[in-house]
Amino acid sequence: MIGECTGRFRFESPRRQGSLLAADHTSNAVALRFMYRFPLGPLIGWLTLLVVTLGRLQADTATFEFRVMTWNIWHGGREDGKDVGPRRVIEVIRDSKADLVALQETYGSGELIAKELGFHLLSRGTNLSIHSRYPILEDVSVFEAFKCVGALVELPGGRRLILYSIWLPYGKDIWVKETRAQESVAGWLQACQPSAADLLKIQQEINARLAAPKYQGIPVLIAGDFNSMSHLDYTAAAKAEYREIVDWPTSRVLPPHGYRDAYRTVNPTVNRLKDRTWSPRFPDQEQDRIDFIYFRGPGLEPTAATVLETHAERFPSDHAAVLATFRWRP
Repeated sequence: MIGECTGRFRFESPRRQGSLLAADHTSNAVALRFMYRFPLGPLIGWLTLLVVTLGRLQADTATFEFRVMTWNIWHGGREDGKDVGPRRVIEVIRDSKADLVALQETYGSGELIAKELGFHLLSRGTNLSIHSRYPILEDVSVFEAFKCVGALVELPGGRRLILYSIWLPYGKDIWVKETRAQESVAGWLQACQPSAADLLKIQQEINARLAAPKYQGIPVLIAGDFNSMSHLDYTAAAKAEYREIVDWPTSRVLPPHGYRDAYRTVNPTVNRLKDRTWSPRFPDQEQDRIDFIYFRGPGLEPTAATVLETHAERFPSDHAAVLATFRWRP
């Protein structure tokens, strides 16, 4: 079949075989007469496939942004009322525009929250749940059900991400007033040893669980209520705010394995009041940052991170929420 192109396509019956026959130049166009040795149908099909494939490649390689929240919602959010509390929790999450949410102290409110948000839900035990705007493909949980739940999530463009929601114990009675004033730094560190010990076990089990080839290269986020402070806060530069320089053991567990603290990555300057997640409801408590989002993975970088602690009526939890925006580059 011979084709002639002069700004539009017109195809004529073949007269003889050959290669490029002629190129007629005019002031407005170049007319090419050519012949090819295969039918027109397969060519159109091949071009269509090429366009579709290029479109998919562009979607797969485009920069993608998403938001992750971690939040201990305090007894299912019901401290202010069976109905009004969870409603406020839902409103805070919805207003944040979070795409992935790691909850602690879910305690029976998970299904309601997921339904009202239109999110996918993975819960484990009574304490922990993961809520996702995007499909949850697999349960990758490890360790004890009360302390860890994990989900493999499929984001737009075929990207996959793993999110863990965790809760760690604290070794003292948090409600005893002025415990810091009554104890030495050694006592403070002892109170956080249980959280460090459990986090080490969780990290080891996550590494073992994700050792299969199909998980290689997938970014991992570990978010939750760590019930421990961070060595990135109690620094020499911030001694005026915290009184002491403390090398908290719990915050030392994940960095050797490639994880970074999303909030401190974006907010390198310590501001105790602005940073603290414990406790917006109890100002008499030691005000500290004890809720974290850790991340690792190629092309993943936090661009914003903030603490959420307000609601038009009343904030429904004793913990503030942490919200981080991530940019995923190819």
